[in-house]
Amino acid sequence: MRCRLRLVRLGAGSVLALGLALAGCTRTAPAGLPPGTTVEDLPESESWNAQLRASDDGQPRLEIDAPYLARYDRADTAYVYLGPAPGDSAATVAVRLYEAGQLSASVTAREAWYYEDDGRLVTRGDVRTSVTGEEGALIEAATVEVRGDTVEAVGAVRAETQGAGGARIAAPRLRLVRGGAFEATGGARVEATGGVLVASRVEWDAEAERFRVPGAFSFDGPGERVRGVGLNATSDLARYSFRNATGEIEVRE
Repeated sequence: MRCRLRLVRLGAGSVLALGLALAGCTRTAPAGLPPGTTVEDLPESESWNAQLRASDDGQPRLEIDAPYLARYDRADTAYVYLGPAPGDSAATVAVRLYEAGQLSASVTAREAWYYEDDGRLVTRGDVRTSVTGEEGALIEAATVEVRGDTVEAVGAVRAETQGAGGARIAAPRLRLVRGGAFEATGGARVEATGGVLVASRVEWDAEAERFRVPGAFSFDGPGERVRGVGLNATSDLARYSFRNATGEIEVRE
């Protein structure tokens, strides 16, 4: 059995360190492999109670703690799998993301895959993401992918914003750019104190603190019902404007 610590250069000033808290053991060819499994299917190395760290110019960029880690080198890509230890169905993976050395988001999930070539992180299974700061958000989704400054949540996404007046958002897909801006697509529903907004695409402008809908929308608020195109609304949906109606404006006294 031979154990190792591997450092992988990710580009100028970037280093990925696999810190193995216990033994990280290189691949061997055990007897009695499952039918259809070859030694090429096995990981290059494994570790239990593992830690993965990535940094840029000495500042932390990514930290992951996982019960189990396996590294794979394939012809098309190299990646690290992190998840529950074999036979353990309860453990989770904890991820911390940093921006300019400061914590910007925390993620918990059942499993994670880190792709070394482009620094992409994919998390799956009961994913919960907490984005820090005044323009932060709490996001629940089936899958969350982090690539550079972008966090993309997919699959029955539910989010509660902080900077957008505590609005609740449900959509098949939500793409959040660090700094607070995001877009919900695929049929989004936004609920706030001023009413309920439904559109195929809803954007949040963090700098202006306003929701924007470039296309058609429906809005239901206290005593009013509007169908139109091109909405611009405050964070609580209490005040809004739009380019033109599509045939229905109802105001109830």
